[in-house]
Amino acid sequence: MRATTRRVAILAGLAVSISAGCTGPRLKSRQKQIAQPEPATAPAEPRIVESVVDARLRLAAEPRDGSVIVMGQPTPEQLRAFAEDGGDTVINLRTAEEMDKLDYDERALAEELGLRYIWMPMSGSQLDLAKVQNFGAMLPDASSEVLLHCASGGRASGMWAAHLAVNEGRTDREALMRGQAVGLKGSMEQIAKRIMLETPDRVLAAVDPANLRGHVDTLASFGTRHTLSDTSSDTRGIGAARRWVAQAFENAVADSGRSGDLTPRVEFDSHTVEPDGRRITEPVEVVNVVCTIPGADPVSRDRLYYVLAHLDSRASEANDAISDAPGANDDASGVAALIELARVLSHERLDSTIVLMATSGEEQGLYGARLHAQAAKAAGKDIRAVLNNDTIGNPAGPGGLMARNEVRILSEGIPLEALAQDPDRLAGFVRQMRMLGAESDGVSRQLARYIYDIGELHHAPVRAKLIFRPDRFLRGGDHTPFNELGYAGVRFCEVYEDYTQQHQNIRTENGIVYGDLPEHVDAAYLADVTRLNAVVLAHIANAPSVPTNARIIVAELTNDTTLRWDASPEPDVAGYEIVWRETTSPVWQDFKDVGNSTEGTVDLSKDNWIFGVRAYDRDGYRSPVAFPMPARE
Repeated sequence: MRATTRRVAILAGLAVSISAGCTGPRLKSRQKQIAQPEPATAPAEPRIVESVVDARLRLAAEPRDGSVIVMGQPTPEQLRAFAEDGGDTVINLRTAEEMDKLDYDERALAEELGLRYIWMPMSGSQLDLAKVQNFGAMLPDASSEVLLHCASGGRASGMWAAHLAVNEGRTDREALMRGQAVGLKGSMEQIAKRIMLETPDRVLAAVDPANLRGHVDTLASFGTRHTLSDTSSDTRGIGAARRWVAQAFENAVADSGRSGDLTPRVEFDSHTVEPDGRRITEPVEVVNVVCTIPGADPVSRDRLYYVLAHLDSRASEANDAISDAPGANDDASGVAALIELARVLSHERLDSTIVLMATSGEEQGLYGARLHAQAAKAAGKDIRAVLNNDTIGNPAGPGGLMARNEVRILSEGIPLEALAQDPDRLAGFVRQMRMLGAESDGVSRQLARYIYDIGELHHAPVRAKLIFRPDRFLRGGDHTPFNELGYAGVRFCEVYEDYTQQHQNIRTENGIVYGDLPEHVDAAYLADVTRLNAVVLAHIANAPSVPTNARIIVAELTNDTTLRWDASPEPDVAGYEIVWRETTSPVWQDFKDVGNSTEGTVDLSKDNWIFGVRAYDRDGYRSPVAFPMPARE
């Protein structure tokens, strides 16, 4: 026991002994002086006392949609009037903290009146798809009278509108109009829109595990896909494999219904690589297979969102181009995901362009990705994000380890590009990051948080497990060359890796089967990782651009926080949200809708929180977050 704690305990014990043995007036006076104050409690909400007749009249004036009343906090008299008029169910969305402020027990009164009482506590920002689905399951039949409430009606109207779209299958337009008729507006309308989005739900449902299974098996059947392997055979080697992938892309987009400028393109991206004295032993053509799905919006079409997986495989020896190396998980699983994403996303009309690229030369030194990234940079391509899917097909690890419902998202914190600056600029950058505590707020880290947020929003079947480092120890991936050039890029990777099944010649030793074989790929898990990719792409490709020139104003000492930024260029931008998190939190925790403005203030100290800003459009799609830099203005 620490000395201070021990002293407090002794004094407390002494006080108990004294009070037990003495009761004189002087002691009572002393006890009053040292008595601890009562814990502070929030003041109770003022209650309107009214007659049942008045309550019935006020209740009748509340917004109603059929048999459902949508309102703010009811009074006891209104609950009685509701019960007397044949009411059936009360659904309360207020939080425990809010209910503690009431001066009556709503549940007890409702149950005393014979009403069914359902409490679903949530803040406005916590309203999501799962809660809407749960709400639908709890609703009584359509003929029963329901009183749905929160504090002022905002959450209740948002829940009702989202329910109409999600659970009753109403069109978004009808659901929003009916929601607006019962008070839906402002930030709750944006949250309801986000839940109603149809494209993300469609792409989640469209991914087919059987397709993925077939693609993995076919890719493994080429024997080896080593970068230096045969290119002339139709059945074995990297040449046959890349031609098959190109045809698989063509087949995947064939019935997309697109035409003209929106027609998907499948191309070979070829680069000559000379011997490097290490893993390239002879001149070789490193060929990437690229499927481009053009964006439908003229303003956003030049924004490119890349998804990568590497086509090449390897055996135990890095330069062995002869031995079988089926590479079923590393990385036929990722290439299979690309082909399935081509099929699913080509049927959607996304605002921005999706580039699906099966790279080569990854195992020999990230050659295909690096040469493509360098050419794209030189051409001024507007690459906004890179999702690298590498080894995403097996949730099981050695010794019974299992992570069926997670996938790692690895991301750099301090941008690799920044480390390539000259010493003076680098020193200034490091000082600034240290002052801001911004080691975890580079563009790749914001992309990782975005993936996490979208997965949580849609309750994707695998959860994004954020790993705050660029990649695993002693390993690298194709997102790295893009990071080197300043692009936001992350890696998707299964949580556990079995190294007897990776970079191994096929063999059996001591009862252990070595090799990256198709039977080790779990098609259902691979489908779930593909779904997470698909739903993230559906959001990010439809969302507005990240706000630029974001600043946190530090002109004077204040206990609130003001951010300013430049507007996103898309014409359908509807507003902006300031987001924040505790300095120790890995993810954004809350937000404030500031409307269609380029400035906003939050009543929280900039010293105690990390802030950012994001844009949203009329459909409810949100951009990744822009991290603000300090400005004296």
